[in-house]
Amino acid sequence: MTAPRFFLAAPEGLAASELLACLKAACEAGDVASLLVPASVAKDVTAAAQELGVAVLVSGEARDAARAGADGIQVEADTETVAAAREQMGKDRFVGANAGGSRHFAMEAAEAGADYVAFDQKAASIGGEPIIRWWSDMMEIPCVAFTPVEPQDLDILLPQKPDFIRPSDAMWQGADDARRIVSALSQHLG
Repeated sequence: MTAPRFFLAAPEGLAASELLACLKAACEAGDVASLLVPASVAKDVTAAAQELGVAVLVSGEARDAARAGADGIQVEADTETVAAAREQMGKDRFVGANAGGSRHFAMEAAEAGADYVAFDQKAASIGGEPIIRWWSDMMEIPCVAFTPVEPQDLDILLPQKPDFIRPSDAMWQGADDARRIVSALSQHLG
């Protein structure tokens, strides 16, 4: 089984310089694949993040992602929103869909052209089967365990086979926190 990569989600209100310091520290500590940023800082961080080998996704509108030169966007998982985003972003950029805990929305998003689906892995499971495991067993499209995780969560989460995991939001408190948190998760990933 391949270890999941890190999917970082920066909070609103963080200055670009602080965000980039945390991102750089996280990249030094683990395998960071992507960074979801608010539109407000997308233009200021995209090029630097991409230089670190990190795909940048913007939370919101396709035009914000295009202006920033970002690699894609993440939208809520409903057919119309995902289909519109797919059309606006073209085939060369990513469209991610946040399905929360909904299998229905996740399947609709996949059918509408989403490149990945993000889940609240702590949402209620149907018949005792966790949503991440269900998706991983049934679908080819990658999934993100979007609820932030701590090292102690990995014993339950990793057997479900997520493609990406999101570190604790405490990582955005500073570069030292980012390094410590991502490093601790990386050690548990093997």
